[in-house]
Amino acid sequence: MKTLKLLLLAAVLFSLTACGEKKTEAAKETSKPAIPVKESNVTLSAKKDSNLSKTVKIHTFTLSDINDNNRTIAIVNKHIEIEGVSEKIIVLNFFASWCPPCKGQLPYLEDLQKKYRGKLFIAGLLLNDSSKKEILQKFLTDHAVNYYVSAAKQNNDIMALVKKRLQLEEGFPLPLTMLFKDGHYYSHYIGAVPVEMLEHDIKNAMGKE
Repeated sequence: MKTLKLLLLAAVLFSLTACGEKKTEAAKETSKPAIPVKESNVTLSAKKDSNLSKTVKIHTFTLSDINDNNRTIAIVNKHIEIEGVSEKIIVLNFFASWCPPCKGQLPYLEDLQKKYRGKLFIAGLLLNDSSKKEILQKFLTDHAVNYYVSAAKQNNDIMALVKKRLQLEEGFPLPLTMLFKDGHYYSHYIGAVPVEMLEHDIKNAMGKE
């Protein structure tokens, strides 16, 4: 009888010990470190972009009109920003005072600036001209130009950078007109561009057509 009791007691203790071991093993399994989660594509893309941004150079120049009103222009690839300009559409017109097609285009640019005032910002960048302010003022007055015209020496540096970005050939004809929407390159025109074509593209950029 005593032997039976001892056997029963041993069986009970064995069963209790076995459950305890299973619980311990289960606890060990649940306490294992989680499988590492791979980085998402979005995170990886962001890292790639951030690495690329370190290699992108921002070129800054100073525009200055005959009244010494200065504006900083920043260029990154084909993207531009001009200090103090809130208009969504920007036209840059690189021209020379000795260039007949350039002079012929000036009044039409003035008309566009008046027609789309508040929506369009036109900036003329005078190239290779060391004339005195009085001579430049007379030139602009004679051609009825009232929009912003920069006579800064850095205009030539901007032209050199633009030429490289647009991969223009040596000796390309002036004027060179560039159209931007929200700072992003939209189109460009080498030589005198018909005002109808330029206005059509401006309207397209505005979303009117």
